[in-house]
Amino acid sequence: MQENHGTTRVMTKRLFKALLLVAIALGLPGAAPEANTVSAGLKTLWDAPRGPGRSDDASRWLTGLRDSVSRPRPGCPDLVLPELSLTKPARAFQIQLAREQFGAGSPIVYLQEPIAEFFVVVATDVNGCPWLSMSGRGMPFAHRDIVSPFPYARLPALPEGAAITAIIQDHKAIRPWIMLADEASFARNNTLLWASLGTYSGILLMMIFVALGFDAFAGSRVALAYAFYCVALQGWLVQNFSIGSAFVPFWPGPQYFPILQAISVAGVVLGIGYAVLEFLQLRGRMRAAIGGCVLLSALCFLASAWHAGGYRAGAAVLFVLALATMVLLVRRAFAGDASIRMFTLGLGATMVGGGVQAFSVIGSGVEVSRLAAFAFPVGSLFQAAFWLAALIIRLREEHRELHELEGRQAAIMWATPDLILLIDRQGICLDYKQPEARRFFVTGGELLGKNVSAVLPTEAASAILLGIKDALQLGELQSVFIELPVESNVHHYEARIAPHGPDKVVTVVRDITLQKHSEEKIRRLAYFDTLTGLPNRQSFLERLDRELLRARRTNRRMALLFLDLDGFKRINDTLGHTAGDYLLQTIADRLREKLRAGAFIARPALDESSLHFARLGGDEFTVVLPDVDTPETACVVARRIQALLAQPALIGEQEIAVTSSIGIALFPDDGDDAVTLLKHADTAMYYAKEQGRNNWQLYTRTLTTRTTERLALEGDIRKGLERGEFRLFYQPQVSADDGTVVGMEALIRWQHPQRGLVLPGQFIPVAEESGLVVPIGEWVLNAACNQVREWQQRGVSVPRMAVNVSAHQLGAPQFLNSVEAIIIATGIAADRLELELTESVLMNPEAKRIKGLFRLRAMGVHFSIDDFGTGYSSLSYIRRFPIGTLKIDQSFVHDLPQDADDARITTAIISMARSLDLDVIAEGVETRAQLEFLQHAQCPKLQGYLFSHPLPPDEMEALLRRGRIVLPPKGAAE
Repeated sequence: MQENHGTTRVMTKRLFKALLLVAIALGLPGAAPEANTVSAGLKTLWDAPRGPGRSDDASRWLTGLRDSVSRPRPGCPDLVLPELSLTKPARAFQIQLAREQFGAGSPIVYLQEPIAEFFVVVATDVNGCPWLSMSGRGMPFAHRDIVSPFPYARLPALPEGAAITAIIQDHKAIRPWIMLADEASFARNNTLLWASLGTYSGILLMMIFVALGFDAFAGSRVALAYAFYCVALQGWLVQNFSIGSAFVPFWPGPQYFPILQAISVAGVVLGIGYAVLEFLQLRGRMRAAIGGCVLLSALCFLASAWHAGGYRAGAAVLFVLALATMVLLVRRAFAGDASIRMFTLGLGATMVGGGVQAFSVIGSGVEVSRLAAFAFPVGSLFQAAFWLAALIIRLREEHRELHELEGRQAAIMWATPDLILLIDRQGICLDYKQPEARRFFVTGGELLGKNVSAVLPTEAASAILLGIKDALQLGELQSVFIELPVESNVHHYEARIAPHGPDKVVTVVRDITLQKHSEEKIRRLAYFDTLTGLPNRQSFLERLDRELLRARRTNRRMALLFLDLDGFKRINDTLGHTAGDYLLQTIADRLREKLRAGAFIARPALDESSLHFARLGGDEFTVVLPDVDTPETACVVARRIQALLAQPALIGEQEIAVTSSIGIALFPDDGDDAVTLLKHADTAMYYAKEQGRNNWQLYTRTLTTRTTERLALEGDIRKGLERGEFRLFYQPQVSADDGTVVGMEALIRWQHPQRGLVLPGQFIPVAEESGLVVPIGEWVLNAACNQVREWQQRGVSVPRMAVNVSAHQLGAPQFLNSVEAIIIATGIAADRLELELTESVLMNPEAKRIKGLFRLRAMGVHFSIDDFGTGYSSLSYIRRFPIGTLKIDQSFVHDLPQDADDARITTAIISMARSLDLDVIAEGVETRAQLEFLQHAQCPKLQGYLFSHPLPPDEMEALLRRGRIVLPPKGAAE
């Protein structure tokens, strides 16, 4: 980066030194003290931007002027006022002449800018005769006595106070700048001007050749853009300062001058735009936006040949584009890119020069520097110079990067562990690159200058020669695979052949022996279970398809058994996954070995080759039985498998016995394709689990009906959530002493449009399996909290509200946060909410979950364990959670007080809770005897049908207003 900064400073100094001479040369005509040149004071007589024919003032004035010059006083020549266009813009000025500055000489009046098609000057000489002069780009140089790029008029001797009138037609958007000079100053300035323009043009030509030398023809878009800009600027210079019409005999006539002028300006705009796009390396939408604005501006300038408004529109678009471009450039310049800094300086020079020239010609009657008239050309020249420096820096940087890239590519090639050969169309090796540390079938030196058919075996050489032919004919990369012996082993090689010119190819030979071995290993991993060695699901499905095809062809039946181990997850959770893996391996060995021996295998329908096993994943296995005559044969195999699995397996020092649920599907009775057969066997297996596990079931169509109904119920649950079909009922919890309502439990009901009121037992299990219990639970929690808020707003004293939370719901990532959000959103006190957890939650105490529960408890939320005593909970688990209440399961309460075991368990739970400072609620209280037993056992809170059934919100509100339920008296009838 420091080198770039130094290059920028050196290049800038050299450019300033070279261009300063041109700037001084252009400024000398205005800086010489002996020059008798002044700017004329102007007074606008009329302005016709749409042409004199559309201005009444201009028409009347021109008519009067034409009459005065065509009918002069006696002794004066008749003059004819030239025919001016009535539709092109025109202006008329009155020139104030300070006669004492010129004495008796004849001053010359001229336009500083060659923008007028006609420059007509009318005056009255000392003899009182009218005098007329017409010049401008509409007049050929042959009609002028002085060749000048400026329209001018040589005035005669004028009387004191004479009125000089100037008419300018086709003035575009620039105000005229009319100058007065004596003949000596005008001639000298003219000579210096042509010398400066020649120098200017010569410098541009030099820059064009330099740009072309910088790889413009070789495809460098930056160099090409710069060359295009310099050519466009040269064209503008030749046209704008009348160099072409002055020195080129075949230059187009005056009638083409407006078009040429518009084309030259548009060309400069396109050149600048093209250079900006390439120097900034704009792409995509930004390139399209700036390119579109450049093209629009150029089109507007082209239109100025026919309408002056196009010049103004083009200038406006170009001004906006220049500002946007300068913003981009400045941002990039501060990033440290030396070429962009030079490019920014160049564009800024043109903008400054254009601004100086534009402001210098506004107004009249002021002294201005001669250099201001050439500010834009000088700025353009500086721009071309700065851009040349930017081009040099950019190309040097690109060449440096290219050199580094070539070095990297060379390093990559030498680091590549492949044999690289350059071979011609006939198969002769022309060059090679031999890897250092790898032994190939042949060295490059052995191939150099020889035909591959003379060195390689015939089959391998033929394959390579065919690949060379295809690569050269098609112009595409070809791959050839060959096998060759290396050190008594067969190695596999891939030869990638790429065309290199019309008659040669580059061949990269890679040893892919390890890759081939890895592919074989991957194939085995893809088709076999790594744990048990049995075929996996993919292999099983392909083998099943083949067996089904054979069964169709031979018109034989076939059976598919789907096995799932019962309680396998419990073994993984308690003994670890290592024990579970060992158990799966033991079962796989038994299926492979034991089913092939004895009388069972000897049955006519079965032999050693007719059993195919596979492990589908997890604890699922399949057995394929080809050529099964009757369903009973498949049932016998199922019983044998269950007997095999029932034998205990020794894992470490512990014996484990597992059972299995087996589903059986038959071909073609239960399906004639692999997918259907597997689905029906799976359905039968799930039905076996529902029947108590450790049994087998044959598939029947009724099982599909049950599954379909289950799916339909799942869909109805989803729709019920969307349609708001669920309702909450509330069952009170009362004090065992006096019946005071001390709490309530929110219970969900489903108001189905066809089935009526559906109890939770009919749809909650389906919701648990499908995962819908999570959104249902969230709805229950939200609805319960909103109901508490409504009751409180109506002045009802609301006790604690208990809401059931499933293990699925508690395991959801955002559940604990959603509880907190619902409490905040509803505005209820957190201590009015109690979450009832199942004992299964305590079996998986994740640290993150426990921390979240304690956070809710700190807010005031209470927690209780529902159906306590029916699971696997222990006191250590209870103490790890913020549990405040135990709910005795109704299965213990149902047979109280007759069942002694239930009585002892209930009493123990109450005593344990009291010692742990926990609250207790007994669920399912339905009789007076149960009430009396629980009162005697000092159970503080009760819940059940004896006190109240679940109530809708309005009835529950009435009960809350009463505050208590009258307990049945002792000895009352049940």
